[in-house]
Parts: sequence; C-alpha cells; structure tokens
Amino acid sequence: MIKDKVEAVIRSGVYPDESELYDEAIRTLFEVKSDLKTIAAVELYKEEEISLEKAAEIAGVNVVQFKEILSQRGITRWVGSGEDELKRRTEELKKAKR
Repeated sequence: MIKDKVEAVIRSGVYPDESELYDEAIRTLFEVKSDLKTIAAVELYKEEEISLEKAAEIAGVNVVQFKEILSQRGITRWVGSGEDELKRRTEELKKAKR
C-alpha cells in the first residue's frame, strides 16, 4: 500500500521522483525522532568516518555533550595525531563536496 501512495504522490507532481520524496521522508524522520541523529553520529564516529566535532554537529549537541554520550555508551574516543586529524578532516571535506 505504501508503494501505491508513493506512486500517487509522484504522479501528482508534488515530488519530481521517488528519490526526492524519500529524501524528504528521511529528513522528516530524523527531525521527529531526534535520537536517530545521535545514533547515526555515534555509529559514524565509531567507524572512524567522521571526527568528534562533526559527530557532535550531526547529533545536535556540543563536543562536551557528545563526549558524555560516548562515555555513557561505553565507547572509547580515539585521538589522532595532528597530521592524522588533518588528513581525516580533509577527507571529510572532500566527501561533503561530492
């Protein structure tokens, strides 16, 4: 039934395609269930895909608060050298531009 509703909305012209509709649906889901932002930020941080600062931004909290979230979940923070951190942030910027 959901597929039928999605197709009907697309046909109505409200969204140009399914991708646009799903993008907005996911954005809305993250707004309504704000804990999902924290869950995503923690997972991305654990997988070393983003920095602590970026994870805090995604979660919608400051760095100190995000450190506390990590601590509450028993997650050890990683600390890279200045050069490692610079490389990581450069990669994040490259990904963001894509």
